[in-house]
Amino acid sequence: MSRKAQQIFDEIARLVEQGSSEIVFIGQNVNSYKQVHDGRTLRLSDLIDIASNINGVERIRFTTSHPLDMTDDLIEIFGSVPQLANQLHLPVQSGSDNVLKAMNRQHTRKLYEDY
Repeated sequence: MSRKAQQIFDEIARLVEQGSSEIVFIGQNVNSYKQVHDGRTLRLSDLIDIASNINGVERIRFTTSHPLDMTDDLIEIFGSVPQLANQLHLPVQSGSDNVLKAMNRQHTRKLYEDY
């Protein structure tokens, strides 16, 4: 369950007031974030954009993203928000079927490649 956007913005403002300058959006699949706020559906790219306009926010990061949820708007925000770190964390699994099996994963390397 994602947090409400207003809660996030309020927390960022409080953290900046207390001297923080870096914001890190975190979640199991942070780039799948979607919440309705003031009649508008906000995605992670919107959170980043809005957070970048909060006075005192000097650096923004996010983790952990999932390749399936990497959207064009999220890619484009890297070019328009200077506070967004030039870093992208993508969790990858082993390429070995034996290791995947030991990890109790239900997919094989071939299935992933074919996707």
